[in-house]
Amino acid sequence: MIKLVLLDLDNTLLSNPDMVFARAYLHLIDEHFTAAIGTTGISQYIRRFIAAASDTQSGTQSLYVVALTMLAEATGKSIGVIRDTLDDFYTNHYPTLAGCVQPIAGASELIRDLRKQNIAVVIATNPIYPETAIRQRMAWAQLPDEKETYALITTAENMHFAKLDPAYYAEIVARVGVEPDEALLVGDSSRNDIVPAYTIGIPSFQIIGAGETAVPEAQASGSLQDFIAITHKPDWQHVSFSRQNLDPNMIFPQYRGNIGALYGMLENVQPNFWHKRPHAAEWSILQILCHLRDSENTHQRPRLQRILQESNPFIVAPRPPGPDIPVCSDDGNAIAADFVRARQETMQFLNTLQPEDWQRPARHSIFGLTTLLEMALFTAQHDRLHLNQLCQTIGRCY
Repeated sequence: MIKLVLLDLDNTLLSNPDMVFARAYLHLIDEHFTAAIGTTGISQYIRRFIAAASDTQSGTQSLYVVALTMLAEATGKSIGVIRDTLDDFYTNHYPTLAGCVQPIAGASELIRDLRKQNIAVVIATNPIYPETAIRQRMAWAQLPDEKETYALITTAENMHFAKLDPAYYAEIVARVGVEPDEALLVGDSSRNDIVPAYTIGIPSFQIIGAGETAVPEAQASGSLQDFIAITHKPDWQHVSFSRQNLDPNMIFPQYRGNIGALYGMLENVQPNFWHKRPHAAEWSILQILCHLRDSENTHQRPRLQRILQESNPFIVAPRPPGPDIPVCSDDGNAIAADFVRARQETMQFLNTLQPEDWQRPARHSIFGLTTLLEMALFTAQHDRLHLNQLCQTIGRCY
């Protein structure tokens, strides 16, 4: 059942043909940086940031931090100067680009109709711009601006991966609290939208426009009006889009996207909040982090290794931990870093597998007959279970 719809922005909800906007944007920001701080050719460094953001990121830094750091290093200016110059640009100059784009008929009504159907909505635009820029673009598209309308709007400040990287889509579903097959992507670009979403198991509807043809990874295609027509059919979210077969390529981006979601939730946690528990039967932030780290080392990775090493082993599920699990450290950021190192070790192990190894069988005390591949997916689902617990504890659920 579809619980979440991810809506691309450019050429899905907002008409931006022939890269007119991109050219005007890069010209304008070059002019601004030259006039403001005497730095010429800032657009070349922005292009380098976009390329780096689209490549494999660790998931431990927001893309805005990555951008500020790269631009500061490239120009010799401080991060503070770069930040202030960008803030001035997006406040006072970026709005003049509104004429480069046009709203698309039906976009606003689609979002409101999905919310009436109790389906969560994410604006899944490439998060290479700060929030102020993306909200301006949403206004140019004449989209609803009420905060409660959206489960998430992806921006450079709140995301740790960019489009092209399937981990971008994995981070979204982990932040919102759904499984990939409970989400649906609507976007135009096979390269940025359809293929990477498909990689982690998200079905999609491809918007067909100039320069785009439907790709096999899209379960359906057509205009935005065609998709709107689907959403008017009875029970469309139950029957219109099928679940994909499990594939090893789904695993690594889900693992990485979950790391990005974790770090997004931990940003700006106040010192006195790490130990707080919302209820006596619930865990604190530190307890959740300790469990994720310890489970990776004592259960998640060892059971995968055992399936590889033994013939059809019987895997006994660990006893569910109670509410009073010990706190392994008072430093939440250090525990998170330990978890990332443990997860990287798991991914290094999985990288050694041959294609046939993923189908090695096992028997599980709860799940019954299973495979190494299915157990690897359960590790990603275990992450998301506790990420949802974490967002409720912190109060940052979307």
